[in-house]
Amino acid sequence: MKYFTSEKISENIIRIRDICGVYQYLVIGDEKACLLDTGCGFGNLREYVETLTDKDYFVILTHGHVDHASGASLFEDKEIYMNLLDKELLKVHTAFEIRKEHAKVVNETAEIPESEYSPLFNGELLPLTDGQEFDLGNVTIQAIHTPGHTQGMTMILIKEERTILFGDGCGVSVLLLDEYASSVSEYLNTLLTLKNYENQYDYIIRNHGTGKSPKDLLDNVIECCKCVINGTDDKYPARNIPIKVENAFFAKALKDNSTDRVDGKEGNIVYTLDKIK
Repeated sequence: MKYFTSEKISENIIRIRDICGVYQYLVIGDEKACLLDTGCGFGNLREYVETLTDKDYFVILTHGHVDHASGASLFEDKEIYMNLLDKELLKVHTAFEIRKEHAKVVNETAEIPESEYSPLFNGELLPLTDGQEFDLGNVTIQAIHTPGHTQGMTMILIKEERTILFGDGCGVSVLLLDEYASSVSEYLNTLLTLKNYENQYDYIIRNHGTGKSPKDLLDNVIECCKCVINGTDDKYPARNIPIKVENAFFAKALKDNSTDRVDGKEGNIVYTLDKIK
């Protein structure tokens, strides 16, 4: 079974696609490399990464969800950074029971035997803080704490590439649903702060879907938040979303059986009525 594929998307960035269709990114400098996220935990991501670079590398987890952090145990002898606000979330979401349930929703993974699951993570997490920078050798990456999707959600600015990994922090359907997510009002404050970085990047990359977005994505999601808070959003019923909750809504209406907005813009949020203020 083929668990991973990859493509070089810039001089210093390789996009890795796992069997779930989720992207991880390998950023390679002159001196060292950094792996951004460890995916769903199926197959041996470490072996694959080490076919792509012979440089020493460390790991950053953008947040603690099952589809982004479940392979972390393969790298326990490496430095692994994550915002520690997601420490409990990581423990909950990477449990075998959660991973088995997640596997059922993706055709390619439903029948993967447990022997192909990465072990449970028992290593040390190093704190990832807002503004923290890492020099890879002619490539600098900076962590930007962006609570919303989770409390520890972190975006990564790759400075010399003028590229930012929004990840799940801002995208076509940002989930603000469970007890680990912020309210829409809190999330809006995060996005308004993120506007301060707009002159430092030209390209947005993400962990799902097309893996990239136009630069107006941020403004479009800000608009979604403001509409929800003002009560002027479309309240489009959310179906077929990964987290099963009742009375969840997209801020902007979608075309049938897709995540594309009816109005043609990119960017949306999914929320429940008790998570607005």
